[in-house]
Amino acid sequence: MSHFEVTSSAHLTILLALKDRVAFTDRWLAYAAGARLLYRILIADGGSDPTVAQIVAEKKKQGLDVEYVRYPYDRTYADYFAKLADALSRVNTPFVVMADNDDLFIPDGLARAVECLQAHPEYVACGGQCAVFWMSGNDVDWKCSSQYSTDAADTASERLRERCLGANDVFYAVHRTDLLRRHFEAVRDCNPRDLFLMEQLVMFLTAIAGKTRQLDTLYIARQQDSPGSSGGAHQEQFGDWYDRMLVPTWSDDFTRFVDCATAALSRADNIPVDAARRIVVESYKASVAPSLLGDLVEEPTVSWSMPMVLQVVRRLVNLPRTSVLRRAALACYRQARWLSHDFVHGTEFRTRRAREAAREFTPVRSFLTGSGRHNSPTSGT
Repeated sequence: MSHFEVTSSAHLTILLALKDRVAFTDRWLAYAAGARLLYRILIADGGSDPTVAQIVAEKKKQGLDVEYVRYPYDRTYADYFAKLADALSRVNTPFVVMADNDDLFIPDGLARAVECLQAHPEYVACGGQCAVFWMSGNDVDWKCSSQYSTDAADTASERLRERCLGANDVFYAVHRTDLLRRHFEAVRDCNPRDLFLMEQLVMFLTAIAGKTRQLDTLYIARQQDSPGSSGGAHQEQFGDWYDRMLVPTWSDDFTRFVDCATAALSRADNIPVDAARRIVVESYKASVAPSLLGDLVEEPTVSWSMPMVLQVVRRLVNLPRTSVLRRAALACYRQARWLSHDFVHGTEFRTRRAREAAREFTPVRSFLTGSGRHNSPTSGT
């Protein structure tokens, strides 16, 4: 059976959510027609440019199965989330995939993802390898990374941990429509003011709902330098991950995010809410740690060597107290006078004592070692 027979507009809907950037929409539709994306395309337009409807009408003449829905202007993220939830309620195919107008799907990759979900009902989402590309005039540079993964654990907790340790999320994978519809209803109700937290929530709910897979096939090509993207605009206004965690709305957003994911995980695994909350928070930390580290190294207080030093120190500290290596490193750290106390924080390597430090510390030493004195029961590095 051919891909065409298995995957058609009866099986898969591509949900293309728009907010202006008409030139990218025109390019996306031209590519879809030329690449023969033989799927149903639902365009949810929350932009302000009336020419999009004309472009869609022209492309329909080229054989595309397109439905165009004009929504009120996306003034806020609440408007955007409501638009997506409503658009998903209009999808009547068993599978659906989210699309941006600066990303281009590989037809065979989409077909294989749908086939995988048809053959494996226990899987809730399936994607493939992502290529990224940069445009400079008519020149295109592109590359891939190895992002093949399968989150096939039997419990939602383990699947969530696996997904958050992976390098590639499943936001743009092919999903089962009924599940993705519920996920975006949850997004609409949660209404995070952080756009990327919305994608995290979809990723978490997908992992909790069932098994996911990334196939060893090229699936999507994503442009990295496209102007006017929603993600780029959000970063320009609110900054990177580190910056966004300090905006006034973050605490409320993150609380609702954790509450929503926790409730889903508690139901899925039938575990106490407190246990589910710990797993959600731990998984979130693992998921954003690489991005957060990339942001932190740009701070003026973080040197190039600090991440390496901290990794070594943490590994030594986490060794058993009976470890010979740990004890030797601790003795060296405490007795090497030239080694700074802040070495363990990665902020200073060598130090120089104040001129009379040894003499002035003598009374402190005598007091601590005098008869009748007791050492503190606490210990540290």
